[in-house]
Amino acid sequence: MATHYLYGTILTGEGVAANNRGDNIGNTTTLQKVFHQDDLHTSVSAEAIRFAIRYRFQLEGLPVNRSYDSSLGKLLYENEKRTYWNGTGTPFIDDDLMGFMDAAAAKADREEEESSDTKSKTKGKGKTTRRQSPLAIGRAVSLRPYRGEITFNAVSGEKEKGKLSLYNAEMHTTEYQYTFGLNLGDVLNKENISHFLDAIVDMPAVAGNHARFAYDFSPASLVLRVSSAHSSKIHNCFEHNEDTRSYTVEKLIRRVESGDIAPNELIVGGEIAEREEGKQLQTLGVEVFGGTRAAADEARRRIVRLDQAYSVLER
Repeated sequence: MATHYLYGTILTGEGVAANNRGDNIGNTTTLQKVFHQDDLHTSVSAEAIRFAIRYRFQLEGLPVNRSYDSSLGKLLYENEKRTYWNGTGTPFIDDDLMGFMDAAAAKADREEEESSDTKSKTKGKGKTTRRQSPLAIGRAVSLRPYRGEITFNAVSGEKEKGKLSLYNAEMHTTEYQYTFGLNLGDVLNKENISHFLDAIVDMPAVAGNHARFAYDFSPASLVLRVSSAHSSKIHNCFEHNEDTRSYTVEKLIRRVESGDIAPNELIVGGEIAEREEGKQLQTLGVEVFGGTRAAADEARRRIVRLDQAYSVLER
């Protein structure tokens, strides 16, 4: 079967991001930051997005290996060592989509004396149980540069002498975008592709590395690509437009016009459909939908048409 991929770039709606606890500098709780296009942007880790996807599988009652117990604040495993894994069969959905690696060290090193004045040391071999992740997710980067928004707060309740009761928190009013790629052929249980699409359009709360903040990470707009190309060419295709204080997909339009991306491989959905650029993409032959769920459903239909193996995705 030919190699096929599902690529996507997600743009959230505008919101105010902040960490209530976690990393701090002095008495200021901070947001993670990266440099993007020579400017400072806030960021959310790919690990946090993967955690949210896995947690949604758990909330939907799907068979996950690693679950999160919010009352204990702990991760619980059904089979942490993956003793069930033999490279075939039906894995847990999170093991299937996100892969795993369990490296067990050798029980002991063995020393053998060859002569009275020389020694050779033989290391015992360890065992590694692993599965490469079919799913790759990029770090989420704020669409708008960070301009130093900060809030002043005071700890509630009784103040203790000698303990700092005043603190600041960095905030950022922005949209976030992130890109993913899923190797469809490497997913063992093809139904999990459908569960993944459901998770993308209905994402639960996404945390930073240390804390959750109330920010809607579901897509306001998205661009999907079903293709056999080994590079997505839609990575972070939304760009901030300083003139309109909004966003543009001019770079994506240029790639379609130049022939770098076949328009019949792209699916666009959400708020972008009502914009002039959305209509321009439609004129170029891209299928454009007013809703993000409708766009995800179209991606599902296209994947079904790739091969009989994907017929389980039909709805």
